[in-house]
Amino acid sequence: MPESRAIQIDPSINGRIAVVTGGAKGIGEGISRVLSAAGAHVVVADRDEEAADNLAASLRSTGADATAISCDVGDTAAVTAAVRKIGSELGAIDLLVNNAGIGDFVSFPQISRERWDRMLNVHLTGAYNCCHAVMPDMLKRRFGRVVNVSSVAGKRGDFIGNAHYTAAKAGLIGLTKSLAAWAAPCDVRVNAIAPGIVDTELTREMSQSHQTTTISRIPLGRFARPDEIASVVLFLLSDASSYVIGETINVNGGSYLD
Repeated sequence: MPESRAIQIDPSINGRIAVVTGGAKGIGEGISRVLSAAGAHVVVADRDEEAADNLAASLRSTGADATAISCDVGDTAAVTAAVRKIGSELGAIDLLVNNAGIGDFVSFPQISRERWDRMLNVHLTGAYNCCHAVMPDMLKRRFGRVVNVSSVAGKRGDFIGNAHYTAAKAGLIGLTKSLAAWAAPCDVRVNAIAPGIVDTELTREMSQSHQTTTISRIPLGRFARPDEIASVVLFLLSDASSYVIGETINVNGGSYLD
């Protein structure tokens, strides 16, 4: 894999309070690290309290500002409490990245109602909960940036089924468009990204044959690095994308083109 690129302080990000849900591992960790390197005070929000604490400590060891908070995004009351806690201890939330998610690789006949509800609760209701708690203050202050992490599956469908995951990720794209049009007059920008498959602990557990088949569908010929996904999130949160609203940017190495 190519080496990660260095990220420099971004004046439009520097000092901003940035909440990254599911921010302790995988793509979320990559986003937390890139935003921290750009100068944001990153709040690592994750159900895995130990992992969040460890990452926040790691970021602070580099001289960055970082805070960990335990939060289940699917729990409306927990999200409300977490946002209040962040506001009272750190200040207003400027940047929100709705990244929290789960995997459940099954075909449609295997999707029970319990599995369906759990998938949508984490991905789609979780993003709703966070936006509902954070955006009113952004609108009042006339400043805010939100990025929803969807997936190529939300645009293309998934190769092995995963209808519940695909539906949740497609729902995020619709939510992004609706919120973007509603919030833009108050200079609150809402966008999304649609990553393809990323080199994380989860994908490293795939069989070699599955990895080979998956890579064969990617014109770039490899999985993404977490920082390559995170760099696009940084772009959407920064002033570099000041005229971009309601978009879902593909970050998939060419595996899906639209």
